[in-house]
Formats: sequence, structure tokens, C-alpha cells
Amino acid sequence: MAQYDEIIKHLLDRFAEEFARLAFKTADVEVIAKLDSEQQTIKVHRNDMTFRVRIQNEEVILHIEAQTDDSKDKPMPFRVLAYASTLMLRYEIPVYSMVLYLGPHAGRKDPGGYRFGDDTFGLHHKYQVIRLADLEGETFLEIAPVGLLPFIPLMKPPTGTDPEAWLQRCIERTQAAPVDNQTRGTLFLALSTFGSLAYDPNVFQKYISEAMMQESPFYQLIIQRGIEQGAREVSIENILSALTIRFPHSDIEPVRPTLETILSRDRLDELHRVAIQATNFEAFLQVLNA
Repeated sequence: MAQYDEIIKHLLDRFAEEFARLAFKTADVEVIAKLDSEQQTIKVHRNDMTFRVRIQNEEVILHIEAQTDDSKDKPMPFRVLAYASTLMLRYEIPVYSMVLYLGPHAGRKDPGGYRFGDDTFGLHHKYQVIRLADLEGETFLEIAPVGLLPFIPLMKPPTGTDPEAWLQRCIERTQAAPVDNQTRGTLFLALSTFGSLAYDPNVFQKYISEAMMQESPFYQLIIQRGIEQGAREVSIENILSALTIRFPHSDIEPVRPTLETILSRDRLDELHRVAIQATNFEAFLQVLNA
């Protein structure tokens, strides 16, 4: 999801009030300010967003975590609890968290909280779990909140509606949204990007032209990221091929996960040269793990 974080953070920021209404299930909520999550003292995820909001005459913090899939590194309840605790310690006001699952199969096992002990000795922390696949898309399409338009195709279509026909309706509503061309381009780019979680990516080419997305300031960024990612993948495969040819009796495959964590093309180029020149596999591992 990393290559699309900028888009979703932009949407969460630009249309914060719409996402706040989704979280609190009420229109009586006002977003006061966006908070700088990068200053937190714990490891943050690039798709975290935090806002100071006012609801029922009380100022609180809303923390939103958007996920395309289930949490891989740490259980989601632990992540949310750690983040909420840090925010509460810093601002000393209530913190409400929402985890927004975009993928059709994501979040099914998220318990929405963490609990141990009892009322005398222990902890009970809850947060809002929203799976787009569980929401009735027709309801949202009728009111057409602009910030949520790219995500409506991931919601449940009306009973008996063909998925592609539903997608086309969502695209038509996005086309009619009362926004400027740059914003509409970003909405289309986000719709095709995240819609690919549930639809064949090729189907979007029938309804969303490249010209429609080019208006978005994120378009060239996504294209460049794709080129860089493709180049990295080629570099990694070249390293693995060189190692396989030169050291056929060594177990090469465990090297792949480590290579995939390397973002620098210069570092991958260096490792390719080492793979070609190393006297043995152990010598390559020494440079890789240095």
C-alpha cells in the first residue's frame, strides 16, 4: 500500500469531516485541526491520520488508520492501543480510533479492541472497525460524500446489481461531483487504484481514461513510483539469478526477503556486483548483512 499512501492521506486530510462523520456515525462533528502524527514517539504508519475534533461540545482526538489488508507486523489491537495511549499522554484528552479496512477480505478477524483482567485490575480498550465491504453502497451513493466517492465501489452493491454496472454508476457519480478538475482527477485515480482491490484492474480502462486521471497532482508521482518499483524488482531478480548460477548448491531463496526491504537502487547495484564477484555465498551474505 505504500505507493498509494499519499493519495489516501490526502483524501483523509482534505475531506476529514466526512471521515469523522463515518467514524462517529453522526453529522454533528466538527474537525478543528489536523495533528502532526510524525512527532509521535512510537513507530507510525504512513496511512495514520489524527485530528482534533469537536463532538457533543467536547474536544477529542480522532485517530484514523486505513488498511488495504490485515496488519502483518503487529496485531491491530496492539497497534491501535499503543497509538491511542501515546496521543492521550501527549494531549491529555480522549482519543477515539477508527480502523478503515479497504480490501474485501480485510479486517474480518479484527476484534475492535483489546482486553485483559476485570473491572478491578486490567484493561479494556475499544476502537471502531469499519470494513467497506460491509457497508451498503447505495446509501452512500445517494448522499455522495465527495471524499468517500473513491471507496464506494468497495462497498456492497444493491442486491441483484451486476458488479461492473455498479462500478459504472460510481464512476458516473464521481464525474458529476461538484469539484475542480484536479480534485476530480485525484478521485478517479484513487477510485481506480483502490477499486483494483475488488475488481479486475483492466475494467477501469473501459470507463476511466488516462486523461481523466492526469489532472491529478498525484498521477506523475504514481507513475514514477511504479517505474522505480519495477526497476527494483528487476535488480532483485538479477541478484538472485547471479547467485543461483554461481552458487547452485546454496539456499538462495531466503535472501529474497532481505533484498525486498532495500529501497536504494545504488545498494542493489552494489549487491549485484558482489553477487557476480564474490568468491563464495558466505562472502555475499557478509556484505548483505553488513
